[in-house]
Amino acid sequence: MTWRLAHNIGNIPHSNYNTREQIAACTDPLGFDGIYYNVYENKDILTEKTGILFVMGDYVGKDNLFDLHNVPQLEKYCSWLEIAEIIADCPKFVIGWHTWSHPDLTTLSREDIMKEITPPFPMETFAYPYGRYNQLVVDCVKEAGFKQAYSVTQGTRDPNDPDAQFKIFRDYIR
Repeated sequence: MTWRLAHNIGNIPHSNYNTREQIAACTDPLGFDGIYYNVYENKDILTEKTGILFVMGDYVGKDNLFDLHNVPQLEKYCSWLEIAEIIADCPKFVIGWHTWSHPDLTTLSREDIMKEITPPFPMETFAYPYGRYNQLVVDCVKEAGFKQAYSVTQGTRDPNDPDAQFKIFRDYIR
């Protein structure tokens, strides 16, 4: 099974956007990173889907100004209430953690990694910012109590990798 990475639901021609039609046609589980407000606005197409909403703590209810060098426009993130409504309306979705401030964890000390990856309440799933990890980051994710962690390009497809559940490969929706 391949997990698919999504960010926004919309018609902007950019890798961070998928159309409603692309989301509806996708039969693989979905991982939404950041939980943009347009996901909330389009939650009706997610009701029968399986997935994880990976939340960034410092940006809940705010915007993506910090990331404008990577995305085409300013977008709003969902509030906790809106995230809870998505979960209530989409029973096959769960909440996962995507750090407090979305840093490249491979550049941080162990102490700073642990601060970033420790969620406000227990969660079982984690998504690496920018899909990046190294052994220190994987070790910290395990220590923090996560059961699974998702990457993008760096993830493994080798079920014999001893840390496979902490290096789950996600691909973009095509």
